[in-house]
Amino acid sequence: MKKRAILWFCFGCVFAAIKSSAIDLKQSKITQVINDVQIVSATGQTQKSAAVNDVFTMPDILRTGAASRAELVASDATITRVGANTIFSFDPANRTIDLQQGSLLFHSPHGKGGGTIHTGSATASVLGTTLIVTTTPNGGMKVLDLEGHVEVKFLNGLKQKLAPGEMTFILPGGNRFAPIVIFRLDELTKNSLLVKGFTQPLSSISLINDQIQKQISLIKSGRATDTGLLVGDNANPNQVEVLDPNTIQAVNAANSPAANTALGSDATLNQSSLTAKSIPTPPDRVFTGTPFNLPNSAFFAGQSFIGFAGRNININSSRGAKTLTIDLSPYANLFAFNMVAAKNLNLDGSVTFSGFSVHDSVYFSLIAGGQITFEPGITVAADISNLGFYSAGSMTLNNDNVNNDNGNTSFISGGNVSVENDSSIFANGSLVLAAGGNVAVSGSTIVAGSVYFSQIGGTLTLDSSRFFLNQDALFSADKAVAINNSAISTDSGSGRVTINSQSKSVTLTGTSIQAQFLTVNSGDGILLDGTGAKFASSGANSTASFTAPNLVTVKNADLSAFAILNLVANTVTINGVNLPKLTVVETLTGLANINNSERLGYFNIINSQWMGVPITSTSQITFSGPQGNTSGIYLTPIHP
Repeated sequence: MKKRAILWFCFGCVFAAIKSSAIDLKQSKITQVINDVQIVSATGQTQKSAAVNDVFTMPDILRTGAASRAELVASDATITRVGANTIFSFDPANRTIDLQQGSLLFHSPHGKGGGTIHTGSATASVLGTTLIVTTTPNGGMKVLDLEGHVEVKFLNGLKQKLAPGEMTFILPGGNRFAPIVIFRLDELTKNSLLVKGFTQPLSSISLINDQIQKQISLIKSGRATDTGLLVGDNANPNQVEVLDPNTIQAVNAANSPAANTALGSDATLNQSSLTAKSIPTPPDRVFTGTPFNLPNSAFFAGQSFIGFAGRNININSSRGAKTLTIDLSPYANLFAFNMVAAKNLNLDGSVTFSGFSVHDSVYFSLIAGGQITFEPGITVAADISNLGFYSAGSMTLNNDNVNNDNGNTSFISGGNVSVENDSSIFANGSLVLAAGGNVAVSGSTIVAGSVYFSQIGGTLTLDSSRFFLNQDALFSADKAVAINNSAISTDSGSGRVTINSQSKSVTLTGTSIQAQFLTVNSGDGILLDGTGAKFASSGANSTASFTAPNLVTVKNADLSAFAILNLVANTVTINGVNLPKLTVVETLTGLANINNSERLGYFNIINSQWMGVPITSTSQITFSGPQGNTSGIYLTPIHP
């Protein structure tokens, strides 16, 4: 029996452009958003940050930044997972996904999959249950079968079938076979964020694991051998490029020797041009033709960049009062340009980035494999549709100003993020902030269209800070959320303020909030102390909702500006609260306790009012659901 040779899939691939599909994928609901995910209107080219439960429809465009990804689910349970640095949309053609740049995992229930995949120079249809498609620098693509059988049909009618653990290339032109390669399924699933990088496990993961065990059995029995080699990006009808992982840094097509040399030496920028001779050697630091990656960086694994490269990059190191202007106009025709430091990127003085395109679909990012540091008291200014700060390490703004007059701004960190000491951030579009650790905003001001503080692995603390927003605010963390003596202002007739803690408590003290919809969810308990705070809202359906598994406590708050108040917890206690016209409460017992000490499982009402009328008797409460009524206090047991 012929022994099979098994290779490893290369996660440092360069991605370009694809098109894929399944049954009726003209719209899908977004089920998870990680870091910087934007939706661009195809008609007006306006842009907003994507949120969970948004319905993404053709012909709008979804874009992800560095260290970012998204999951979408269609009505037929088809799952589309989009990787980092991706441009993605549904095509008007039947059963088609258009992914102009990036990576894609596609899973559909049996009998519902299939569609067209298209790159700039290759087109084919693919039918399968769970597969990954990535593109190659020459305009072709790779197709990997994770489970089930995949069939690739070329434009000229030729067909190529893949079994689980097999992959092939669709070559430029899309009308020629390429060799079929067997790859290590276990290594792919272990390292691919498209498989493991989402909260909910992939629905087909058990089937993929079955295929992994079968492949491992083949290796143990000697019917297959693990070569230890990686699949490269290049192929022709007769052979596929393979790479030795021990020398990958030297031969990886994503990193030319010049790029590796640039990433291995420091660069100082005290002049406008990124190609000035005064920048220390090596002479080549700008790479726009061949993308490069950050070696040995888990945070940026699998991502490639174009732009300026250095080991440590120091910007305006003179630290004088003069603002340095960096001219990006030579790169204005690019959709993205990055300043990439293998270690730290240091903003030592004030800097303005100018001359880059302000079109809605372009990105300019500062990227560090270590930290991005801001010298206290400086201003970083730009006029760019998408400005990003991405670092594996922590970031701190201390009396610093970040201004983007044109569009969206993102801060994505693998560590902690701190904005403190009278710092300010202005984003003419949305402001996205995500961190693997804790986030703290203290004594600072945020002005933006919307803010999305989410995917925070630790705690989120907002203290003595002000948020002036045109529309929405999302504050979400895995652990505790505390907002103290602050102000969050959105449009009272349409704005949304959402505050979430996945596992710990939410505490709001002395914080004024203006929004049409205020939603607070906690994995533990909620405390709202409205002492000194004001709550403003307008509209017949304006709603405040507080939901927690244990205890919700609201005190010293006038919530009557809202039309509807929902309180859901095992125990709900209000003390010194003025309730709105329609108040709906769910507790463990569905019973009320008025002006007595707090009782567990009850709706405890202490020194409180309903629309200015003191609540002194249970006769003022209806012990059932509102059933369409729009006025009164309604109390029921928690619904299962």
